[in-house]
Amino acid sequence: MSEDTTQSLRGLFEGADLNGAQINVITGDHAEVSYQKVGKEEEQPHFPLHGNKDEGMRIYDSLAQESLMQGQQDSWLFFMGFVEQKPLKARKIVWTGTKEQLRVMLRMLNEDSINNKSLSVADMERLTPQIFVDVNNNPLKLAKPKEEISKTMDKLIKIFRPSPTSSETL
Repeated sequence: MSEDTTQSLRGLFEGADLNGAQINVITGDHAEVSYQKVGKEEEQPHFPLHGNKDEGMRIYDSLAQESLMQGQQDSWLFFMGFVEQKPLKARKIVWTGTKEQLRVMLRMLNEDSINNKSLSVADMERLTPQIFVDVNNNPLKLAKPKEEISKTMDKLIKIFRPSPTSSETL
């Protein structure tokens, strides 16, 4: 980030409680700054912002088509960090896949946030029961990590790691 950009942002968050905050600065033709905190118990929980709405809708549609989840798309987009705006009636996401699939999906979806340390695996595990429920509306906890990826992960790999098209392999 240039010194000019840094100077123009100085004081923008003056007095704000930045403990546990994620601040995104996107530059290009214009600078866009957004500030958020990973959800706490008393706030509406959500994962860090990391994607765009179109990508979130694609993933939502793919997961629903594979019968891995049910729920409102606007709630999914907010909880998973694809949009900042909380829906009027945010409803928990009903996960119909296995707990192992949920863990792998969240790891794949939040891979960049985990790698750049804006989301810890512990935070991911803490947020999960606040966002995901089973078909009986019971909060879900993630399965313990497994050394080996089972065949039940094929659906997720297809969604998050699609095979390259012929033009991408050239």
